[in-house]
Amino acid sequence: MKKLLLLAVLLSGCASMSDRPAGVERLYVISCGENHVKDLARWAAADAGKSIQFKNHCYLIKHARGWLLWDTGNSDSFAALPNGNSVLGGMLVQYMKKPLLESLKEIGVAPADIQHLAMSHLHGDHAGNANYFTAATLYMQAPEYEAAFGPEPQKFGFVAANYAKLGGNKAVKLAGDHDVFGDGSVVIKSAPGHTIGHQVLLVRLPRTGPVILSGDLVHYTANWEGRRVPSMNFNPTQSARSMTMVDELMAQTGAKLWINHDPTQSNGLPKAPAYVQ
Repeated sequence: MKKLLLLAVLLSGCASMSDRPAGVERLYVISCGENHVKDLARWAAADAGKSIQFKNHCYLIKHARGWLLWDTGNSDSFAALPNGNSVLGGMLVQYMKKPLLESLKEIGVAPADIQHLAMSHLHGDHAGNANYFTAATLYMQAPEYEAAFGPEPQKFGFVAANYAKLGGNKAVKLAGDHDVFGDGSVVIKSAPGHTIGHQVLLVRLPRTGPVILSGDLVHYTANWEGRRVPSMNFNPTQSARSMTMVDELMAQTGAKLWINHDPTQSNGLPKAPAYVQ
C-alpha cells in the first residue's frame, strides 16, 4: 500500500510539472532603425571626434501567457525619409529602413496581439512607435510616467506625440522591480539615470539562458567596460549606480548584457523573423 501511495504521489508531481506554464518560449530581435552619430563627445568625452552607427532594436517576447514588446524603436515615419531624420543640429541622423509594422507582420503578429508593452524609457528612438499599441497593458516606472504625461514632457527629452495615444491604456505604474508574469522569466528592473524612470529587462530564455536588455543603461561596449556615463544623462550619479546594479545582477544570474545600440554586438544576434530561444 505504501508503495502504491508513493507511486501516486510521484505521478501526481509529474502531471503538475507538465501542467505548469512554459514561461518564455522565444524572443525576436527586431531591427528598429539606426542612429548615425558624427561625434561621440556627448556619449563619452574620451571618444570625442569619433563617429558611430548605433543600431536600434525592438524585442518581441513570446511567453506562454502572451506577447510582450520591449521598446518600439525609431518612428516608422522615418522610412519615408531617404536622408533620415536629423536632430541635434545634424549631429545625429535617425533612419528606419524597415517599419516595425512590417517586421511584426512577417512574424505573424498584429499590434492588437501585443498584450504587454514596456519601454526602457521614452526617448524617441525607443518610443517612436508606441502609439500602435493602445490595446496593451503598459509597464512604466511611476516617475517616467508622471514626467511623460505631465505638463512639460519636453523638459525630460520626451516627444509627447510619440506616445500620446497610450494615455488611455491600462497602466502599471512601477515603484521599482516587477515580475511581469509572476514566474521570474521576465522581470523589469528599475535602472534610473539615463532618464528619470529608466528601466532594463531581465529575460530568462529556455536555451540561451538569462539576458538583460540594456535600454540606454549603456550605449556601446567601450562605455560599459569603462563604466563611462554620458554627460547628457538625466542623473549621472544614478546612472553609475544602475550600472553597478546590473553588473551585480549579471554576477548573480549569469546573465549576458545585450547592449541595444552596440553595432558589433548587434551583428552577432539573429534578427526577426528568426528568433532566439
